[in-house]
Amino acid sequence: MSESSNLIDDDFVDFSKLIDSAGKFEYEMPRWLLNDNIYDQEWLASKVAIDIDYYRKNKNKALKINFKRKISDVEYLTDANNEPLLKDIMHSLLYLDARGKITRPLRAKAILVAITDLIKHANEVRQKKSRLLVRGLDQIKLNELKDFIMDYNTQPHVFAAALKIIDLNYGSSSRIDWIKIKNELNLTTRSLMSLQHSLKKHYKSNPPKNDKSSYQEDHSVTKKWNQPNKVREFQPANTMDFDIDTDLQPSEKTISNIVSLLEAVYTARASQKYKFAHSPAALFSNGETLFDSMRQSIKTPIMPTSNYLHSISTSLKFARKYGYAIRQHLSVLAKNELKKVDNSDVYRSSSSLQEEVFKETPLPDVLKELNITSWCDDNLVCFSQFRREMSMAVAIRLYLASIYILVAGFVASRVTSMRSLKRNCFVQSPIDGLFDLVLRIPKTSERIELEDVHRPIPDLIFDYGLEFALLNNVLEERRGFIVDENEQFLFGGFLSHTSFKAYTSEFAQSRVTPLSNDYINGCLDLFADWSFSPVINGKRWYPRSHQYRRTFAVLYFNMTDNTGLEELSWFLGHADLEQTFHYAEVSPSSEWIDEAEVTIARIGSSLGKAILGDSSVTNIVNTARKKAKTSLVIEPLVRDLIDEHKKNTGETVRFHRIEGNAVFFYFQKKEAY
Repeated sequence: MSESSNLIDDDFVDFSKLIDSAGKFEYEMPRWLLNDNIYDQEWLASKVAIDIDYYRKNKNKALKINFKRKISDVEYLTDANNEPLLKDIMHSLLYLDARGKITRPLRAKAILVAITDLIKHANEVRQKKSRLLVRGLDQIKLNELKDFIMDYNTQPHVFAAALKIIDLNYGSSSRIDWIKIKNELNLTTRSLMSLQHSLKKHYKSNPPKNDKSSYQEDHSVTKKWNQPNKVREFQPANTMDFDIDTDLQPSEKTISNIVSLLEAVYTARASQKYKFAHSPAALFSNGETLFDSMRQSIKTPIMPTSNYLHSISTSLKFARKYGYAIRQHLSVLAKNELKKVDNSDVYRSSSSLQEEVFKETPLPDVLKELNITSWCDDNLVCFSQFRREMSMAVAIRLYLASIYILVAGFVASRVTSMRSLKRNCFVQSPIDGLFDLVLRIPKTSERIELEDVHRPIPDLIFDYGLEFALLNNVLEERRGFIVDENEQFLFGGFLSHTSFKAYTSEFAQSRVTPLSNDYINGCLDLFADWSFSPVINGKRWYPRSHQYRRTFAVLYFNMTDNTGLEELSWFLGHADLEQTFHYAEVSPSSEWIDEAEVTIARIGSSLGKAILGDSSVTNIVNTARKKAKTSLVIEPLVRDLIDEHKKNTGETVRFHRIEGNAVFFYFQKKEAY
């Protein structure tokens, strides 16, 4: 669309001066950036838990931060006339990195997406009003920023109108013409995205009749295990049904995130020639000044105990009964495959050769129980067929899921730590002979660097883990690829369906990365169905790594009668006990609160010792010290002042660890817990 001459006066700007004054800035290269030139239109970045040297050799696997993003219907950020915008955004990211505000490349990408989405929103509105497009960050107006954030909300009348259009014009949710709906309802891209999110949640809970694109319990059409779409036998029980009274509202977490991302751009205005003029955090806080109500953040659902124990027990059984046999049989298959290739006079496709090898190689008796009938047959017609026959490739997926469940269930680690487990993570202590798992966890929540920590594991998990690690070796050797086990991942790419189907060593280097979350989740779904995980009201619980973590926390806390909090906090890697209380879905007991009050009083009575606390806590301590001069009087006086504050405000004492053993005390409303 050309920019109309029908313009408002305050839109005019001398564009030539804007270009000429875009000076050059000098910044150090971010340690995670692989490019030689910081002004490349696409940045290549390393990912968490993988050494940057790997990405220097395999740049096609790196995280891509592409600046060629649309900022209007017809323009990209990288177009020549948008150079001032591009340079200021690039400089902002470099500035934030240099000052430690960006420590993970995904954060840089998120900031880029947020600011370009805001510019696109502003330009869409301006185009409708025949006004000039945004050419500098300083031209973004306050009302454009406000309206952009407001568009994360879906208006009830818009939702109702969209439902009516879909019901009248589309027989399937997959055939919706979103562009037509956007134009008919006069929506911005941002408001359309919010509407799409709400509608998808609605249709997930309330599928349209005769909608073949929606979930069907009877899988009458052929599926493939190695496809991106989820293959499940039942609807998931661990998702919440759509509630029109709350789900049209934006979530607190979403608004807080977008405000934080745009605030980062405002923070970096020292690096900008045309400075972003508005502080979203100062103007809108976390959205409270914009929305009457927002959806509260929902904790990761806790698995029902029956499902949790079922998944652990069936995983133990699978690893014990089939793990060794799967590795041994794969080793024999690999040797026979190599012989067949060496003795073949005529070229044949690897799949046909592999199936021939499979038929000629006797299957161990124990694996016959799994009904393994092929090397790598992907086709799935129905789940009853799946239980009558499966391929070795699917057996590997089940084995992978069983080990993943055992590690997640007994160690309760984060997803990043699970994916970054190295092959040599199972160790035995030379001091006490007990067994540990070596996890790699972020040094802080915002750092890309990881550090090794040890967590205790049962001897069975140690044994089964070592056996699974040997399976990785077999799969690598089959592809003609030898790698240092100190560098290879426990849940690595050689376990994938695609890698097992391949034969040659070509592209084997690309498998030296962790499996994706989607792939692992697909294996967990498969295992839940294969193992007949308990069905709840016609739905099945399809667990995720973080659900094992939270369920572990809740079970541990309750089974120790609330006495194992500090051990649990250490085990989960939490920075403070308050986080563990919240995580374990319990409130601090009265004993813990009373202990905190006693500690405040004890510190207050020590005249030479400073109290670490909020203004209310420090005021109470200072008031008591002014009224009395001896410890025997100050200590009970502090307790009395605490009781008085609680009575007057309805608040209660809270605390969290800040550094080492240091504890910070503060007051907080009871209703928050």
